[in-house]
Amino acid sequence: MNILKKTIILVVISFLLSYSCFAQTDAEHSQEEEQSQTAKDHFERGDRFLARKLIPDAIVEFKKAIPLLKEDESQLKAEIFASLANAYNWKGTHKAAITACNKALEINPDIANAHYNLGFAYREEGNRKLAEKEFALYEKLLKREGEYIEIPDKPSSEDIEKLVTLGDNYFKEGKLDEAIAEYKKALDIKPRDDILNKLGQVHQQKRAAGKPEGTSKSEKASDKMANMTKTDKATKDASIEELLKKGSTFYDAGEIDKAIDAYKEILKIDSKESEAHYNLGNAYADKEMFSDAIIMYKKAVENNPKFVDAYLNLSTLYLDMDLIEEAISLCRQAINSNSNDPFLCFYLGEAYAMNLQYKEAITEYKKAMSINPMDPETQYRLAESYYEIEQFDMALEHVKKAEKLGYPINPEFISDLKDKAGTE
Repeated sequence: MNILKKTIILVVISFLLSYSCFAQTDAEHSQEEEQSQTAKDHFERGDRFLARKLIPDAIVEFKKAIPLLKEDESQLKAEIFASLANAYNWKGTHKAAITACNKALEINPDIANAHYNLGFAYREEGNRKLAEKEFALYEKLLKREGEYIEIPDKPSSEDIEKLVTLGDNYFKEGKLDEAIAEYKKALDIKPRDDILNKLGQVHQQKRAAGKPEGTSKSEKASDKMANMTKTDKATKDASIEELLKKGSTFYDAGEIDKAIDAYKEILKIDSKESEAHYNLGNAYADKEMFSDAIIMYKKAVENNPKFVDAYLNLSTLYLDMDLIEEAISLCRQAINSNSNDPFLCFYLGEAYAMNLQYKEAITEYKKAMSINPMDPETQYRLAESYYEIEQFDMALEHVKKAEKLGYPINPEFISDLKDKAGTE
């Protein structure tokens, strides 16, 4: 009897050690895969996000690419800054776009896209003279390359309202796809909450009209996944990997509905597959199905508390929807699991600043700076927050640091800070 007990104990210990080794190997493989990503990998992924208008994701990828650049990749560096400027313009942070464009043009003065984005940013900031100069350089470069694209005049609020009215009329007539197209055109001119709400209503009606009934064969098959052998697990993992690649291919090609179907198939195989939830969140966000996107991002982080990108996308959605308390709570939760991520600290600072909690914002911006001291946008946010609590000497200190890192500062702001700080 004692021999039998000892044998059982040895078998259990052997199994636990084997499982531990496999788990450690998987974790090390995941870490090595992340570390093997090159600047070009992050740049290309950021460009794909930018093409789908997933702006926060694009910005994160471009920022990840910059520290990985090698000395002989100066042209790639210029292209990354030009694309980052494009993303900042979409986000509406035009001062940051100006900084990124200047960095790109310092490396290569002939990047047409950088001149265009610089002109766009100057125009949005009200500096028409500099904008016209950059647009002229942009046109000159395009003509030299045998291309020409007319630069549109700045749209007026009347243009937006015409598109919204047309979308409303299509919605009333039940022409949902046409309504979606018009609302998207309006959003491309200027993001507005009321237009986003209209889009959400159209998508909700479209989903209700096309909601499938009953249980599919694949759903019934998923109930048979219990008590799998190792062979079953290998087969399942291979199926998930294949579907992830299939979904990504559809997504990159702009076939969002097909990508969604592929990711849903994964969840029928494994309902806790966090990457599928995350990708579904991105797809739903791309289709302005924001409630569904939030649900998917939440499930992604529930199943993988280390999933930083899912936290970032969800917090950005919360901030865009003015759900500030939810954003604060989420970022705190995320930082508990990912204490060394500067982007999470930055977004928590943004949420506090939006909530007028400037002292808390300063704390988080400083944490972000301690991890990534070369980010001019965080330095400038620190200056703004110190200004709000009337610590003008500290505001001036961080404005100077932001300016040194290439962030364009309004001279009147610096002059005002010097007067208030009592310096010359």
